[in-house]
Amino acid sequence: LYTFSPVSPARPSTPPPLSPAQVRALAGPVRQELVDVLESAGARSVAELGTLLGRPADALYHHLRRLEKVGLVVERERRKEGRHVFAVYDLALRPLRLNYAAPVRPADIGRVVAAAQRLTWREFQRALAVSAGPQRTLRGGRAKGWVTPQRLARVNALLEQLVETVAAGKPEPDAMPISLSFVLAPSPSKRAPRAVQNPSKSRSVRP
Repeated sequence: LYTFSPVSPARPSTPPPLSPAQVRALAGPVRQELVDVLESAGARSVAELGTLLGRPADALYHHLRRLEKVGLVVERERRKEGRHVFAVYDLALRPLRLNYAAPVRPADIGRVVAAAQRLTWREFQRALAVSAGPQRTLRGGRAKGWVTPQRLARVNALLEQLVETVAAGKPEPDAMPISLSFVLAPSPSKRAPRAVQNPSKSRSVRP
């Protein structure tokens, strides 16, 4: 789940916009995790979702119902194993991307992005003691620079490619689950520079 940037060669069309209610539902960290897993792993039962997330399956029903209510998740089918009948859930929309357009409120977008950062921060803290080497999955940092419109377009394209590469991974025997979150934002100076005074308009000093 990430905020949508302009149409790129990798994504030639605009994803369907989310409603304000759908965006507000994504402010919950557990609901974000459910959406992320369903987008990457595909349709899953509650038991499978609990296993992939490392959470009790019983704790997920409330969040799935909330996502169903706003139209982000649907029940694809019912399966039967022996006497046990269970539902299989999937995303109603693909790709699922945030957008800044009205009537979605900027404050709600901010809550969704903040929740995503908190999720990754918790995972980062848990992994600090055990991740090392060239194949490490633990990285963090910050960069600041000045970009032209052309360079900014390249940054956005690289971010989309990075996110799509991570999200394309499926749960496989030799695959390791990782998470990626990022924030790209303008970074203006805290204080506007002083205007240079025109010497011709400065006061003359009497002798």
